[in-house]
Amino acid sequence: MGDWNGYAHVRVWRVGVGRVVVVLSGKGAEYHPETLLPLLRAEYPDDTVEFFFHRPMDWMALGYYAELTSNDDGTVTVTHIAGDALAARLGPTLYATEDPDDHSAGYGGA
Repeated sequence: MGDWNGYAHVRVWRVGVGRVVVVLSGKGAEYHPETLLPLLRAEYPDDTVEFFFHRPMDWMALGYYAELTSNDDGTVTVTHIAGDALAARLGPTLYATEDPDDHSAGYGGA
């Protein structure tokens, strides 16, 4: 990827037949989603895959959640969403499996 920005924490839920939700967090996911999304989509070739990003809160910024959408030109559109909206779809495991570096107790911009 050219430069080092850290690891990506990847969590995956099978939410139905042929449907997978992937939540990425960490600096590696934040700075290189256009590289990560095609690699992860290839892991689930027979499924519809939805991607989300979680930016853990730290001393510099509040955390947030976002939906990630791949565009035809390879870029990724980031649309901020409420963490609670995603938690309503995925259940309590969303906050229970937060990024190990996240100390915000599930805040995530909900």
